[in-house]
Amino acid sequence: MTEITRALCLAALVLLVTACGQTPSDDAGAASGAQNAAMPAQTMLGDAEVMASVVPAAHMGAAVARRYAIEPARDRALVLVSVQRGDVSVPVQITGEARDLRGVRQTLAFDAVDLDGRVEHVAVARVSGPDTLRLDLRITAEDGARATLRFNRDIPR
Repeated sequence: MTEITRALCLAALVLLVTACGQTPSDDAGAASGAQNAAMPAQTMLGDAEVMASVVPAAHMGAAVARRYAIEPARDRALVLVSVQRGDVSVPVQITGEARDLRGVRQTLAFDAVDLDGRVEHVAVARVSGPDTLRLDLRITAEDGARATLRFNRDIPR
C-alpha cells in the first residue's frame, strides 16, 4: 500500500469518526455500513492512483458538510474521487452512474473541490438506506489516459 493510499484510507476513516459523532450501541449495524461505504475502491490511471469512497451525508459533521457544500441528509451520499501521482493531484474528468438494488440508475455530476492544494472530485448520489449502490466511474486524464472503476458500497439506514 503506497503512502498516499494509506493517507487517503486514514482520511476516510477520520472523516467517518469525526463526522458521525457518537453512535448509539443499538446502531452498530449502521456504523458498520458507514465504514463499508467509506472504504476506498482503487485503480490505476497510468502511474496515478485513483481512489473512490462513498460517504453517507447523514453521517457527516457540520464542518465536513460545509467543506463539500452539502447538507447532511439521510437521502444523499457523497461519492469522493481522488487521483494522485505521488503527492500531486492529477487533472481529470470524471463521469459515472450509480444504481441501487432496484436498478434505479442516476447520473453522477462531479465537481472538483480544492482541499488545501489537493483536488478531490465530488458528486452527490440519492440514496435510501439500507441499500447497496453500484458505481461505475470513468476517469479521463488530460493526456487521454482512461480508467474505469466499478464497485459496490453498502449504505446504512
